[in-house]
Amino acid sequence: MADAGSPAVDDVTSAVAFNKFEHATVGALYMLFCVVGVTSNFLTALTFYKDTKLLTTSKPWLHILLAVANLLVVAPSPFPASSSFSGRWLYGNTMCQMYAFEGMFIGIVAIGSVIALCIERYVMGNKPNKDGCGWFYIWSILMVIGNGFFWGVMPLLGWSRYTVELSGTSCAIDWKNPDESYISYLVTMEIFSFAIPVVAAFVCLYWAHSPATTQPGAGPSGSGQGDTSGQQVAQVDQNMAPLTEGQLHSLCYVFLLLMLIGWGPFAFLCTSTIFNGAQGLSYLASSIPPLSCKLMVSSYPLAYAVVSPRFRHSFTSVFSASDRKQD
Repeated sequence: MADAGSPAVDDVTSAVAFNKFEHATVGALYMLFCVVGVTSNFLTALTFYKDTKLLTTSKPWLHILLAVANLLVVAPSPFPASSSFSGRWLYGNTMCQMYAFEGMFIGIVAIGSVIALCIERYVMGNKPNKDGCGWFYIWSILMVIGNGFFWGVMPLLGWSRYTVELSGTSCAIDWKNPDESYISYLVTMEIFSFAIPVVAAFVCLYWAHSPATTQPGAGPSGSGQGDTSGQQVAQVDQNMAPLTEGQLHSLCYVFLLLMLIGWGPFAFLCTSTIFNGAQGLSYLASSIPPLSCKLMVSSYPLAYAVVSPRFRHSFTSVFSASDRKQD
């Protein structure tokens, strides 16, 4: 790949329709999502790594993989942000290819991590021996990363291609020129890495055995002073309770919703160009999909925090020396 610092990357870089204020707004959003997404997902991964009792019925590795993937979705945002402030892609063809490859690779990994978490609920809810499921995590992580790498590297090898987007400030799959190579790549990827996995995820969640779990300290107590003391102890115990099967089950539904909201606009944009081409698309329409996925990946830690008081405690005290491991 030869580097190029001129509009040779794509002719669209010389015909940007946004004014300076609109470019600056897009650039500021990229940087905002970068700071929030990197910080929140880094702390989420660290929380699951350090709080070894946050999960009692499963392992934390898929949650960590999801957090790291989400972090890497937003981490390269300074490249399109600085290009947005300048009104054109600043980093030449080689960096355009690398940025687009990283975005496709990590994006597929992030989607696959959500699917794997949904399948995990079925495996853990229906397998009597939870300790014998180490194989599931090994193969899940290998398949999620391997699948993401395959679809990320194919455009570099000639199956479709990466180029500067219509906005002129970011790089992605070349949806502006939907030739036969692009159509076959996109349709195959959407079927095998999006449609079928999403259906499988919903089926696994539907058939997963998710029994109600009684929180510690919820048993009957005495009356008077003893009753008040018992309620206080129960409240403390409940706040420090690990994530239950029911909570993890609900989180998977929330994650699927966030995934569809975050990545759906990009899928819709790429699919619509197959039938209608890129004619008539505005620069705003091309800027919303990458921003929506970067916004949504920052919402996953919020979902954990809403569901679990213990996660909130571990998340906020993750750098405290006294909270390196929760009891």
